[in-house]
Amino acid sequence: MTPQDVAALTALIGIVKVIGAWPLITLFVFMSAGPWIGLWWFTRITEKRHSAVVTMYSDNVSLVKSFDKLANSLQDIVILNTQVMQGMKESVDKNIYCPLMRKDPKVEKTVEKPS
Repeated sequence: MTPQDVAALTALIGIVKVIGAWPLITLFVFMSAGPWIGLWWFTRITEKRHSAVVTMYSDNVSLVKSFDKLANSLQDIVILNTQVMQGMKESVDKNIYCPLMRKDPKVEKTVEKPS
């Protein structure tokens, strides 16, 4: 060993005596275990986010199912309203004239003709 190496080791031993061993041991533990702790923490965050996404997609599936039921019921209502309006149109077409005018022979001929 060179005299410079011996001087560096002596200075390092002096620093350890002044500071103590616990801070250096703590620093070594954090440097070796810190990345593992960080990786575990990041994994936990990712798992929570993934479970939130899974919950969101399952909620969307239930929303689509309920919307499908609503759309089917609205389709039935639209069909029923269309049938009722068609019946009203036919009633109005058949009852264009008042009863007194229908007794007029000229009007009877126009009413009885299919259009």
